Amino acid sequence: MKWSKLKSLVGEKFSPSLGGRISINSTRYGNCSCGHAWLTLDKAAIANFCTMAFWNRANGNFYRKDNRWVTDSDVPEHVSEKQKISYGEMEYGELSRQDAYQACWEFVHTLKIDEAINSENPLIQSLATLDKRLGKRRLKEIDTSTLHPLAKKLLAIRLESEGLRITVCT
Repeated sequence: MKWSKLKSLVGEKFSPSLGGRISINSTRYGNCSCGHAWLTLDKAAIANFCTMAFWNRANGNFYRKDNRWVTDSDVPEHVSEKQKISYGEMEYGELSRQDAYQACWEFVHTLKIDEAINSENPLIQSLATLDKRLGKRRLKEIDTSTLHPLAKKLLAIRLESEGLRITVCT
């Protein structure tokens, strides 16, 4: 299935109360499978699923410094955890572009809403918090202690868009 069709199917699952504020996008570079997908809120990226970052991270490279990958062994002691690269609520390279495609496919074609909200995959969880199949009552009942930080942030946005005043623990 083409990405444009999959993106459209994912977007159709989002609650109308979000009013088009959330979007998932993807790009690739030339004929290789490298590229990235990203999630936007009000046209600002809040999560990035970069294939190169994913593979660099898998090989022990955790953050960038001066446009080069630096491993934990290269980190000066004074560098805090916050200075390690993070993209919104999701670490840069936590998922690849292909992981994002797979998550979108499963979200649209395979998973029931209860399976999606309880998924181990942070993107599937996040998409599930935006799903129109979750009504206001069920939104209030979600156990936030099991959610990924990105899913918690999107749940808070969804609750706000629905006019619900519930504190999401971070």
